[in-house]
Amino acid sequence: MKTKILATLLLATLTCGGISTAYLIPAIAKTPVANTTANRVYTTANPAVVTIRGNSAWGSGFIISADGYVITNAHVVKGQPAVVTLMMADGKTEIPADLVGFGKDGLDLALLKINRRGQKFPTVDLSQTTSRVGDNTYAIGTPFDEAFKNTLTTGIVSAIRADGNYIQHNANINKGNSGGPLLNDRGEVIGVNTLGIGRDTGNIGLNLAISANLVRQFVSEARQGKSSPVATIDD
Repeated sequence: MKTKILATLLLATLTCGGISTAYLIPAIAKTPVANTTANRVYTTANPAVVTIRGNSAWGSGFIISADGYVITNAHVVKGQPAVVTLMMADGKTEIPADLVGFGKDGLDLALLKINRRGQKFPTVDLSQTTSRVGDNTYAIGTPFDEAFKNTLTTGIVSAIRADGNYIQHNANINKGNSGGPLLNDRGEVIGVNTLGIGRDTGNIGLNLAISANLVRQFVSEARQGKSSPVATIDD
């Protein structure tokens, strides 16, 4: 009897000291880390974001229809050839796109069309909801150089300007981000990144995006042939 008691005590002592492996608690499998909202937004929207290359400049844009309509800023393609080159998100595929038209009355938007019949392209949706101050924002584009294509930055809506036509936000954008999408938590486009104060020397978090409502109206008119054939923005 004493032998059994001693054996039991010895086993307990060794186990408490971390030596025995007889009664180790099985390892609990770790739950995989869930994708963050930013990751989900990027995964959803990025395939539809393109780098736009002209003769002497580049910018960003995004595909809004499976048949190849693309939105960007007018200042990205102003003075460029009627046919520009789009670099797809995979970094390998280059596709030509025709200029359809520009925004009227100084609206800094342009519509392009990829002419590849029968081919379906990844798209991103224009948001139908109203953005509010404090909402999360996500910007995707090609800042500074094509080597940085499809870069994601995050921030919040800082203010709503000009009767809701412009969204002020602080997601980092720089030269080359122009024309790229500003997105919400659902990966929908709430605006087109157009202006970043101080972005030529380093962004300071004061940025403006043309709201999705203006974009939707412009696309509707442009597809009906009611856009301007020339850029109407100031130099």
